[in-house]
Amino acid sequence: MKEHRLTPWEATSLTVGAGVGAGIMAVPYLAERVGVVGLAVILPLAWAASALVHLMLAEVLFRTGRPLQVVELMRLYVLRGPVGRVLTWLVFGLLAVAFVANLAAYVAGAGEIVAALTGAPARLAEALVFAAAAGVVFFGLKAVGVAERYGAAVLVALVVAIGVGALRTPLRLDPVGGGGASAALALYGMVMYAYWTFYSVPQVVKGLMPDARAAVRAIAVGLGINGALTALVALVALAVRTEVTEVAIVGIAAAIGPWAGTAGSLLVLVALLTSYWSVSLALADIVHERTGAQAPLAWLIATLPSLLALWLGAWHFLDWLRLAAGATALVLALITLPMVLQARRSGPVIDPPWTLGRWGGPAALAFALVALLLMAVGSVLPAA
Repeated sequence: MKEHRLTPWEATSLTVGAGVGAGIMAVPYLAERVGVVGLAVILPLAWAASALVHLMLAEVLFRTGRPLQVVELMRLYVLRGPVGRVLTWLVFGLLAVAFVANLAAYVAGAGEIVAALTGAPARLAEALVFAAAAGVVFFGLKAVGVAERYGAAVLVALVVAIGVGALRTPLRLDPVGGGGASAALALYGMVMYAYWTFYSVPQVVKGLMPDARAAVRAIAVGLGINGALTALVALVALAVRTEVTEVAIVGIAAAIGPWAGTAGSLLVLVALLTSYWSVSLALADIVHERTGAQAPLAWLIATLPSLLALWLGAWHFLDWLRLAAGATALVLALITLPMVLQARRSGPVIDPPWTLGRWGGPAALAFALVALLLMAVGSVLPAA
């Protein structure tokens, strides 16, 4: 499992792949209750908050001089001493649960699509998806980067094709949906989660070292692509006026025509695979750093529980996403901001190659904290 340097587009694709699956699957369902105006406000606001928090982590990594995963960064800067050691293991456990829930959601959604396309039994379809997704991750960062590069290109092509196809049908967009403040907050929570590729930041930095500015560009551009894809799919879902289901692209495809059924199914499948690659790679690295497990064992620990959790569980797809979003946001809201402050005071690298500068001052930290707390609340609210 050799690690190799990533190209800028591979690094950007890691960011895209980590988030776009959740956005395509869940945002349109929630956006129907808020309307176009609410979506137009929430998407850029969430991008700004998400980009700020992601780049704070990048600054911590640059000040550390090593591409450590988030748990070990917390141990280094925040969770110190005997109590800190215990809390580090608790954080590790909470993040592991969130990641497994996340990965199980991807296998569930992709398995549903494979079963529909092939007629295979659901459990067999899920096993096939798991084998394809986990198999790429076994070969490490470079393999995932290459796979993400092609996956991101396919995602963009399919979304554009569906968007163009939708122009040939009657379209109508409601400026304001029927939902209230809780619906808007639920949408914000899921949009933030659609942008949420926090755990891929160390991989991006690692793959592009020592070029810090290239890593920053890859993170910001990747988040922008996530937002653009999420916005286009949500707008099409709202405009074609079919029922917007949890798997929204299926309804879109039914309204556009038979050809779009296959395109929509492939879009969902590729989106979930790319997300699985990014998330499970990050989890495998976290397991390796925390437990010292060798790469093959860390890979197995990071991937197999997602399939077992799915087969033993009874939650619906959106519930998996909300659990992962809420747990992840809660941990990061409590720890990320103190971590960046401590890294600025005591990081090993006195003069890092890139920092947030004036964009990382007290007002920005307060904005990031509020944004994370609202994400945690919104991710567990009902959309009604």
